[in-house]
Amino acid sequence: MFLESAIRPRPWRFLVLGLGLLAWMVVPRLGHAVPGSTFGATVVRVADGDSLEVLRGQERIRIRLEGIDCPEMRPPQPYCRKAKDFTSRKAFGKTVQVRVITTDRYGRKVCRVQVDGQDLSVELLRAGLAWHYERFNQEPALARLEAEARAQRRGLWADSNPIPPWEWRRSNRR
Repeated sequence: MFLESAIRPRPWRFLVLGLGLLAWMVVPRLGHAVPGSTFGATVVRVADGDSLEVLRGQERIRIRLEGIDCPEMRPPQPYCRKAKDFTSRKAFGKTVQVRVITTDRYGRKVCRVQVDGQDLSVELLRAGLAWHYERFNQEPALARLEAEARAQRRGLWADSNPIPPWEWRRSNRR
């Protein structure tokens, strides 16, 4: 009896092994997109001023630019289109260097992105098309760039009372 049960095939073992192999092949391997990692990728989509999608090999990775918050696209906030167009002109179709900081609650990688040797977060602040997102980033250099853009009334700072995106989102929740 013992020998018979030891020799008899157990189909469920093959099923478990097969499912494990399938999961290993299908689940994206995110080793390159863990905090602190850096990788090259091509920008294939710009969702708004501070959100984009890159392609690394066959994998699409959603990215949220770290340290800034751009005007919202939905519902449309003043300067949202200008911020998106700026990011598109700078990065769309280009190879960028991505440094992963963390992952947000929506599953996007929060990253600093370098394009043509320039930090995209820095460039958006310099152009006056983003707020320094102090709640999640305390870099004095980013705060200084926002203050300079405000003082020179660049971009959205030309408005008399621009509404920060986090307040815009809160007041426009359904």
